[in-house]
Amino acid sequence: MSSLRNAVKRVTHKERSQPIARQKLGLLEKKKDYKVRSIDYHRKQDELRNLKQKASERNPDEFYFGMKNAEVKTGRHRKLEAWTAKEREEEIGPEAVRLMKTQDLGYVRMKAMVDLRKVERLEASLHLLGDAPVDEEEDGECDAPRGKRRKHTIFVGTAKQATSFNVAKHFDTVPEMAGRVFNRPRKEQLIQMAAATTNNNNHDEYDEEQQQRKDISMKDSIREEKCIRKLRRSVAKARSSAYRELEARKKRIDLLKHTESHLVMEKVVASKGRKRKIKAAEDGKPAVYKFRRRRAR
Repeated sequence: MSSLRNAVKRVTHKERSQPIARQKLGLLEKKKDYKVRSIDYHRKQDELRNLKQKASERNPDEFYFGMKNAEVKTGRHRKLEAWTAKEREEEIGPEAVRLMKTQDLGYVRMKAMVDLRKVERLEASLHLLGDAPVDEEEDGECDAPRGKRRKHTIFVGTAKQATSFNVAKHFDTVPEMAGRVFNRPRKEQLIQMAAATTNNNNHDEYDEEQQQRKDISMKDSIREEKCIRKLRRSVAKARSSAYRELEARKKRIDLLKHTESHLVMEKVVASKGRKRKIKAAEDGKPAVYKFRRRRAR
């Protein structure tokens, strides 16, 4: 009889859908959905009730060793980096951690060596090392450098000579050119240049062919001066860029050296033997440890 009852077709009961007038409210919640939501709600309420009870019964003097390995920072409770590193070491093993730190140390040393060799090449190629780069002005002169001004130190015998020292007299030039760091002609050269200019101005009669030659030579000289000014600006720009790269690489070498010292200290501290910290890390330098002496067997 049971087999015949199963053979008879029954009515298929379907779940009720959300009415059209209430479709704007979303899906119709079934009992199974309500049950899941209710269980989750009551679980959260029970958890909050338990936490409130623990907070009310808490002893302000209680202490757990886990408190030494965690901190509350910006409102969030988190473990310390040292404790996290210890857990990682327990998870993957001390040999794997030691290998990772050794690879990091080798990479840092390699990058520091690359920068050091680049600094040596820059120092060998740059002139007047130690002075700030001088940028050329639009007219091709560099009497007013934008960076640190160069210095020319002259030693004298007494303090009286130092106070009465005359720069123009010492370099045998006019006072207007005494402050220049380059192209500082002497008085004889200035007199010769003035005489040549006067002779050229007094010569008033020219042939037509000579006038044309002079115009061509003037154009060539103007073109040559423009090329010289352009070359000076490009050289000054390249030199300034090289000095900036030199300073940046020197700073990075210092940073890599500090990083290397920290990695070396971590490697030494991770080794066996009793030790104690005698100086904390400061100014980017690692902490200082003192190891207990062990008699060699």
